[in-house]
Amino acid sequence: MLRPMETTDAKSRNGRTVRAERTRRALVDALLSLLDEGMLRPTAERIAERAGVSERSLFQHFPDREQLFEAVARAQYERVVHTLEPVDASLPLPKRIDAFATQRSRLHELSKGVLRAALLLEPESGAVAGWLTTARKAGAADVERVFRGELEAAPEAERAALRAALVSASAWTAWQSYRFHQGLGSARARAAMRTTLAALLGERRP
Repeated sequence: MLRPMETTDAKSRNGRTVRAERTRRALVDALLSLLDEGMLRPTAERIAERAGVSERSLFQHFPDREQLFEAVARAQYERVVHTLEPVDASLPLPKRIDAFATQRSRLHELSKGVLRAALLLEPESGAVAGWLTTARKAGAADVERVFRGELEAAPEAERAALRAALVSASAWTAWQSYRFHQGLGSARARAAMRTTLAALLGERRP
């Protein structure tokens, strides 16, 4: 049985742990909200201000900025995981294209602030580069899964090029072009992505 003093000490430690975790989460959420607003390189001062803590507190909880980036990557995954339900690869091609373009569009739209910032940080951050590499590999693997039949039916000499074109057409860089370079709304950007995928796959509507 714990003595009264031991019980008090345990409660105190637990309380500090809870407060520390709450502060860490507030800092991560603050950075995500700033990125969502288009502030791609927020300062430590701005992050701390948005989180309602001191700048010193930011460095206490994340002494290495790579730790902060890793925590943000995990939190971002939690925000978008509901968009990652696999597209049914047995659907007819037109429905697969529709479902795939809708899924990718939703994912990119939810991630646009984080991804724009990540591309700026990729050359200088191992954590960000690793996260982007993982995300790109997962995206390419999903293209192969959803459109495996069409890829296997393509002439062998053209298969690799078709795969590369499908991956690029559904990647963040395509969405960035639609939304930020061409100024399209999300619905028109999704339609553009769908049109490109359909053309590459030789879709024939009844």
